Amino acid sequence: MRKDVRNEQLALLRFEKQIAGLAGVLAAGAATQASASDKLGGDAASDAYASIQAALVNLAEVTTKAHEALNAQADAIGAKTLNITGGVPKQPPADVVRLILGLG
Repeated sequence: MRKDVRNEQLALLRFEKQIAGLAGVLAAGAATQASASDKLGGDAASDAYASIQAALVNLAEVTTKAHEALNAQADAIGAKTLNITGGVPKQPPADVVRLILGLG
């Protein structure tokens, strides 16, 4: 029996898009964080920003692993999957988030 996992893929892609959006918002707030650190004279703003950044990167890494697991499961059972990239491999969510946040 062949299973269709396209709905699961779509949900995961929507979630991935939200993570990238959060990374964009966080990256846009970097200047505000730097200003707050200067005005407060402490590391609290920097520490909070770094903590949120690390959490978002971790979430993106888990999402990347979820994509890999879904694809492996789909291959194993001969499931129908989406071909959304036109044959070009898409960037893993973890790499996209790191790029948006300027982490390399």
